[in-house]
Amino acid sequence: MTGLIVKDFLVMRKSIKTYILFLLFYFVMAALGIFPISFITAMQIIIMMLPLSAFSYDELSKWDRYAFSLPLSRRAVAGARYLFALILTLFAALFGLVTCLILSLAFHDPNLVENCMTVMVSLGLGLLYCDILLPLTYKLGPERARPYFYLVIFLPIILLVGASKLGLLDGLSFLEQIPEASAIAFVLLLPLLPLLGMGVSYLISCRILERKEF
Repeated sequence: MTGLIVKDFLVMRKSIKTYILFLLFYFVMAALGIFPISFITAMQIIIMMLPLSAFSYDELSKWDRYAFSLPLSRRAVAGARYLFALILTLFAALFGLVTCLILSLAFHDPNLVENCMTVMVSLGLGLLYCDILLPLTYKLGPERARPYFYLVIFLPIILLVGASKLGLLDGLSFLEQIPEASAIAFVLLLPLLPLLGMGVSYLISCRILERKEF
């Protein structure tokens, strides 16, 4: 399985380098005060395009046919892709946390806790996207699953903005009464749910692969 993960990193190395340059660019922009520090956490969501791109490269090179002609189980192939996505997501979260800590402490930003909480929420979203999109990609293929990627990302944002404009969120003012310590604990534990869900998602992907012919 380690070889399969290394294969994904080698195939996607140019794209990964590009994303690292984007991360450094956002870091510099945040250090100059052009972008808010919390803006860097958006990269945790954008970086989830890399596993989908890996599927596209596999499809173009007919990798699946070759891989399944080798003594590799379909569970190992799916597991390697999940670990690849998990490593990328955790790397983006770690970068976001380190960036928030460095910039917040360097510029005495009073929003250090809020920025770190934003990173954790983004981590939870990134893991949730893995849970949803990886089985869809195995089922539909990378090109047919790509619209769902944008739907899963942007539909909740559109719904939240629309609900806010219509005043539907005014009834949630009671959330401001929740103790800060409880809110922080909840946000810190938030990524655990989609992380556990990744196990269920993996089993679904394995079931799809076992029924799929190449």
